[in-house]
Amino acid sequence: MKFRDAPIRLKMILVIMATSAVVLFLTAAAFVTYHIFVSRKTLLENSQTIAQITAAQSGAAVFFEDEKGCQEVLGKLEAEPTILLASLYARDGKMLARYPSNAPVGSFPPMPSPGKFVISHGTLDVVVPVEANNKVVGDLYLKWDLGPVYQRLHWDAYMVGMVFVCSLGLALVISNWLQKRISRPILELAESARKVAVSHDYAVRAKTYGKDEFGLLTDAFNQMLERIGAQDEALRKNEDQLRKALQSAETSEQEVRVLNADLEERVARRTSELAETNKELEAFAYSVSHDLRAPLRHIDAFAQILADEIKTNPENIPRYIQRIRHGAQTMGQLVDDLLKLSRIGRVEIKGETVALNDVVEEVQAEMKPDYANRAIEWRIAKLPVVRGDRGLLRQLFSNLISNAVKYTRPRALAVIEIGAEMVEGEPAIFIRDNGVGFDMKFTKQLFGVFQRLHRAEDFEGTGIGLAIVQRIVRLHGGRIWATAALDKGATFHFTLPDIDKTQSVK
Repeated sequence: MKFRDAPIRLKMILVIMATSAVVLFLTAAAFVTYHIFVSRKTLLENSQTIAQITAAQSGAAVFFEDEKGCQEVLGKLEAEPTILLASLYARDGKMLARYPSNAPVGSFPPMPSPGKFVISHGTLDVVVPVEANNKVVGDLYLKWDLGPVYQRLHWDAYMVGMVFVCSLGLALVISNWLQKRISRPILELAESARKVAVSHDYAVRAKTYGKDEFGLLTDAFNQMLERIGAQDEALRKNEDQLRKALQSAETSEQEVRVLNADLEERVARRTSELAETNKELEAFAYSVSHDLRAPLRHIDAFAQILADEIKTNPENIPRYIQRIRHGAQTMGQLVDDLLKLSRIGRVEIKGETVALNDVVEEVQAEMKPDYANRAIEWRIAKLPVVRGDRGLLRQLFSNLISNAVKYTRPRALAVIEIGAEMVEGEPAIFIRDNGVGFDMKFTKQLFGVFQRLHRAEDFEGTGIGLAIVQRIVRLHGGRIWATAALDKGATFHFTLPDIDKTQSVK
């Protein structure tokens, strides 16, 4: 029997079951895929962290090729039951210690390659370099047992399968109940129509079960029977009324189509905005997890080295303490900038008249101690008056001007120009400098969170400032872009829709 010829009850059950099965399958597949990805990522991060801590603890022992000291460090791995094998190698490939100590030497690789992460046959091999005094003095090899991880994944898959089967059973019960509630009025209406067609008895009336669409259809069917049995004159009147009703229905249908088109456009626009926001959130979450974890790793590693050398090399203590303080200060600055970025996303724009020249003067006065001993030529033109949030615009200029001051530091005479000009028929503000500039092929990542185009050793910063600037411009309904060349400076343009065009804009 073809699907189109099947009873409506069976069609409704099949449709509901098919829809439920597809949704459940996609949900289960997404859950399993996500869980595997998270488990793999967590495993790699945990193994890397433990390997780096062990490598940091064994740096001095490997440097002096102290086999007893190396064995003591590896002995601490007993606290991790999932570690099957571990060994420490000198720079020339000599094995200094192994864990367990009674494991055959043939179980270990003769000369491991640093930076290696290999998953095979239910195990994970990790190789990291061992450093002492900022020099690589050897290698650490670890082999992890992935049995518990696979067992947990198998259990999760079993639970997902049980939920899938139970959900399908529940969907079958619900679909059977729903089809009875929905199909009963249709079946009785069809039976009434069949009786009228066979017996031409226009006194037959279909039973109405409610005021929904089926109820309206039943009422219309009964009214049709009443019209069929009326006299010719009444029939003509009814035909005129029906014609008018059809014209009204066509007009209403046209209005519905217009409304639907407008609704679809709004949904598409909102979907696009949500997709862009989700993409930004994923990149943001990844960057936060990476950049906030880096200072913690530095603090932990140098604290461990400090604990190891506090008795043997006390002259290094101030340097390690300074490294730890630098890591804590870096993380504090990252947290402060993240809070600024999150607050800007929730702030409500205040519409007020803002003279941009006044804002620039305030920023200059605030930053004056930062460039008091430098030669800077300021070229500030007459800027327009805009409508916007004064506090946010002040933060915008503060970030862009501080960047110009920072990246012109290598110049004997820094030139910073601030002005307004027409760009493609639209008034725009620009801030131009003669600093180190950047390669235009990195423009796409310029305004991303934690994105840096220069080394932290050369220019300080967290990589959040331009992300804040872009968000402020977007909140005001404008756009921002940059042009630059290596060692030839950079220019940042941004537009503000509420710029007073009567002001002087060249």
